[in-house]
Amino acid sequence: MPDTDTDTDTDTAPYEILFEDQSHGYPNPLPTPNDLDGSEVLLNDLDFPSSTRLARFQEKYVMKFGFRVDPIEAHNMLYVTKSTTVPIPKVYAIYQRPEGQYVITYILMQHVPGETLMTLWGSLDQARKTAIARTLRAYFDQLRQLPHPGYVGNIMGGPPLDDMFSATVGASEVVKTSFATEDEFIDAIVRTYSFETGERMAHKLRYYQHVLPTHLRGNGAPVFTHNDFQRKNIMVQPDGTDGTLVIIDWEFASWCPTYWEYATATWANAG
Repeated sequence: MPDTDTDTDTDTAPYEILFEDQSHGYPNPLPTPNDLDGSEVLLNDLDFPSSTRLARFQEKYVMKFGFRVDPIEAHNMLYVTKSTTVPIPKVYAIYQRPEGQYVITYILMQHVPGETLMTLWGSLDQARKTAIARTLRAYFDQLRQLPHPGYVGNIMGGPPLDDMFSATVGASEVVKTSFATEDEFIDAIVRTYSFETGERMAHKLRYYQHVLPTHLRGNGAPVFTHNDFQRKNIMVQPDGTDGTLVIIDWEFASWCPTYWEYATATWANAG
């Protein structure tokens, strides 16, 4: 269960500790939201707090934070770490605190050195690309073997973490929980499309209602899905060996039909 202790130092802004790694002692206290002023900014958007920001502490820690950062991303990572040997950043802590009308989530995790596969891909020969593909296939084979909870949705029992359901106006008011079957999931896709397009695409809506239930067919058992699998989310560490590929950005990970990873990866890499 989350730790609900709250920092009460009057000289600092209060924050709630949702999770803190207690697996072993650290020589120094873990960084907190109150240490951000002394951090190195890796990603900064002027549209804070609605944006996501990244800050690095020393060479070991990265803090991801913002209004749109959700604790479930860290819980996805903790689940993968506990259940597989897939290399991902270690999660050290989850914090939250109010800032004005917003509640900001802070995820403290391991800093992974290296470059993204997106940056390196064009410089790699075919043998290296094949080796990377095989390594990633082995990682995803592990994810596919995790016992599913009997629904399509996120690990907390809500709907799949996908912009299709969260960013479409009107859809989030209807799609509020997980789906018991693939048919319910497909029906939600069709309904979401209708929210987004309205009457102007009624002809396409009728087409999708007829075609998708027939063509989107998995094996009926959802699998744990990264749901944003693309080269920018694969870190290649400096030593360059095939075993040093680290998968990052687990914010959309969910239990989805077997074809969903392929579908979202194809869309993400279309450009």
